[in-house]
Amino acid sequence: MDYRLSAFFCVILIVIVAAIPYEKVKVDREKRDVIDSMKNAWTEVVKTLTDAGDAVVHVFKPTERSTLDKLADSVKGLTQ
Repeated sequence: MDYRLSAFFCVILIVIVAAIPYEKVKVDREKRDVIDSMKNAWTEVVKTLTDAGDAVVHVFKPTERSTLDKLADSVKGLTQ
């Protein structure tokens, strides 16, 4: 009888310990969330800087023809 009662109390203790959240797990989860947020923020910063760099390149080297080039081509087309 004592053996069964001891085993029962051990099982109850294990269930109680497993059911109560451990504070360190909560802290680790918060740290992980903060680190994930920092990684996402850094990714956004890199993307923004890349887009800004591309915009600067397009200012000095536009991919479209300038208005003067279009006008010159249209005049050249009229004279031919």
